[in-house]
Amino acid sequence: MTDPEATRPIRAVEPGTNGPERNLTARTARGFAWAFTGTVGQAVLQLGATIALARLLTPDEFGAAAAALLIVGLTQLVTQLGVAAALVHRRDLGERDVAAAFWFSVLVAAVFAAVLALSAPVLNGLVGLPADSVLLPLLSIALVLAGATAVPLGLLQRDLRFRPMAMVDLVAAGPALIGVSVVLALAGFGAAALAFGEIAAAAAKCVGYFALTRPSVALERPSVMWGRLKPLLGYGAGFSIAQLGNWFALNADKLVVANLLGTTSLGFYTRAYNLLSEPANVIGGAADKALFPAMARVRDDGERLRAAYVRSSSLVALATIPAAVLLCVLAPEVVGVLLGPQWGEAVLLVQVFALVLLPRTSYKISTSLTRATGAVYRAAWRQWLYAGYVVVLCVTGALTWGIAGVAVGASVAIVVHFLVMLQFSARVSPGLMGAVLRMYPKHLPGLVVTVAATWGVATLVRPVGSDLLTLAVSALAGGAAALGVLVLMRARFAEELAVVRTLRGGGAGGKKPATDDRPTTRIRPARG
Repeated sequence: MTDPEATRPIRAVEPGTNGPERNLTARTARGFAWAFTGTVGQAVLQLGATIALARLLTPDEFGAAAAALLIVGLTQLVTQLGVAAALVHRRDLGERDVAAAFWFSVLVAAVFAAVLALSAPVLNGLVGLPADSVLLPLLSIALVLAGATAVPLGLLQRDLRFRPMAMVDLVAAGPALIGVSVVLALAGFGAAALAFGEIAAAAAKCVGYFALTRPSVALERPSVMWGRLKPLLGYGAGFSIAQLGNWFALNADKLVVANLLGTTSLGFYTRAYNLLSEPANVIGGAADKALFPAMARVRDDGERLRAAYVRSSSLVALATIPAAVLLCVLAPEVVGVLLGPQWGEAVLLVQVFALVLLPRTSYKISTSLTRATGAVYRAAWRQWLYAGYVVVLCVTGALTWGIAGVAVGASVAIVVHFLVMLQFSARVSPGLMGAVLRMYPKHLPGLVVTVAATWGVATLVRPVGSDLLTLAVSALAGGAAALGVLVLMRARFAEELAVVRTLRGGGAGGKKPATDDRPTTRIRPARG
């Protein structure tokens, strides 16, 4: 006889018109706000760390750490097999399903961590590291912690609990990752300082997410647990295949630099890349965190999916276009102030990446849509296609123009992938592509005015000879210009401004529902 406690439902993720679902738009907007707040806080902390670490570590030390993190990042994707995403996507979820997913994640992560540590002398050579480098064995500890964190992360996203997630992420990014890295860099640990920082951040997230969710970890017979895992892994495997393709697409350029140009060039490349990835992660990453669980709840309603996609794309453009303009025009000052004079080679790279900041951020919305609708296998081959032309374009660029050629190749690949994913999203939600393309022209006046204001003020102030003054005054002028255009054209951005008012008002009608950040997933120990 089946134990009813073993299959106690946690919560069904399905659309509806009653209860909390009536507030789904408001909750999603607030979820985006908290995810955005958390990622902004992390970006600010990362900015401070970048300023400090760029003066404490050499480009070669940065490159060595980045090379090791490439291997660890790939291994982490392989070990988790999309477990967190599968928990969000699953309509009906029981406590024992959660427990089975947890032990699977921990076991697989531990096995891969051991393999990673033992095979480090061989793997080091694949990314240009010395055979005796200790970075991979160190980072294998973070891999185990990430495996233990996958299930709590999925449960928090499933319940749209982005405020507590943001708090934990800030602790992980601040005192853990950045604090440890800076202290150890001052102590002369070199590239290992960054590795210990990653371990500290992984530990902070593991402890914090566990405290928030307290997932069931009850053990059952292996055959029973495998039976519970199979439905999750069916979706998760497809998601992971897509994620692996996306990982190779996002990191193939770094692998090309490490193997063809060396770790010093990789240091320059990753510093420039990270300066642009922070805005993309702040905007696109926050949107993805909030949109994926929300879209999963209404995945059968094509009209709501399409409306959410278009509104989100427009909001992303409002935030991304001014940032891209400022980074492109003011790249010499950004690099000089943040990194220092030894990083001058990164200026051109920052400008190239700034030109494709909008498509790089926007395609994350397509990723959210395909995950929410379960089209993970159809999306997977497109990610691998993306990886393929990143490799071809970046190798061609490296052999022709060196490190700048790699940046150009990666940027062209980003634009192509954005268009491919937009077309694919239109297949999932008919009419979407036309709606998105009709939306973008209304952002052109803001782009033109922001470029004119930023470039004009920078041209006037640069002769003074102060990078900090030029950066501050020009950024202020560009930001004011972008805001002024938005105010003048507020009628054309009525829907986007309504979402912003929802964020400020705390929900529909300006009143925050009592269920906003309380867990809708209640996990209690199961008997049996």
